[in-house]
Amino acid sequence: METQRWTVGAATITRVVEAETPGIPPEFFFAEAKAEHIARHPWLVPDFAAADGTITFAVQAFVIDIGDRRVLVDPCVGNGKRLSLPFWHDQDWPFWERFEAAGFTAESVDQVVHTHLHEDHIGWGTRPVDGRWVPTFTNARYLYNEAELAHRRTSDAERGDEAYAQSIEPVFAAGLGDIIDIAADLGDGLRLEHSDGHTPGHVSLWIESEGDVALVTGDFLHHPLQCAEPHLAEIADYDVELARETRHRMLSAAAARDALFIGTHFPTFPAGRVVAAGDAFRFDPIR
Repeated sequence: METQRWTVGAATITRVVEAETPGIPPEFFFAEAKAEHIARHPWLVPDFAAADGTITFAVQAFVIDIGDRRVLVDPCVGNGKRLSLPFWHDQDWPFWERFEAAGFTAESVDQVVHTHLHEDHIGWGTRPVDGRWVPTFTNARYLYNEAELAHRRTSDAERGDEAYAQSIEPVFAAGLGDIIDIAADLGDGLRLEHSDGHTPGHVSLWIESEGDVALVTGDFLHHPLQCAEPHLAEIADYDVELARETRHRMLSAAAARDALFIGTHFPTFPAGRVVAAGDAFRFDPIR
């Protein structure tokens, strides 16, 4: 898989894909969506959806290099994780090979940023060594907020999952975890914005450098279909109405600022521009 990179001022953003899956019925993620929703928006085909109304979905991380810092955003599901969702449980993906092929090493990462703590955003933060999970990025600080940590612990207790024990607890045990404000300024033009609704402590990452602006979305939306139909709720949104308000707010801000819009789960060409289209939006990818 060819490595994709984008430049935002002095920052370079690199895509590292864990999995990209076509042929998914849209109702798998959006309970109110059907194939006809795709048909309303021909620009979704073929990059993000197929002519039969199914969609493609990506799980991926982004690496931001700016100055002498390297920041990893949302380190995917990971291999060999014991998870309740069968399509993420005990998987074996070539993420690490792609990470290294892009020119990165575990030791070169300075910070790990999580837009939220769902299983597909934390997994490569740890790896198995001698039968136990240990931090992967031993020179990095891992950033969390308290609302998101509490939500992850509650979710594990309700579902019988081990995501916290496998992918977060070892980070704090090693002294590498930092709890920060939800809307933290990370320096060098990197700033978090609270974009809740999907989870309570969900954040998105703004990147501003030399007059250029980018936004790494996280999961306030999951697919370009939600640009055109921002009312569509994703099945895991903990507060549907708040998530809808957040989508409108964040999409409007990205369009107004002409930001490079990087969809955390957007497949194929995940970076582009959001353009206002009536009371909704269109996503124009960079190919």
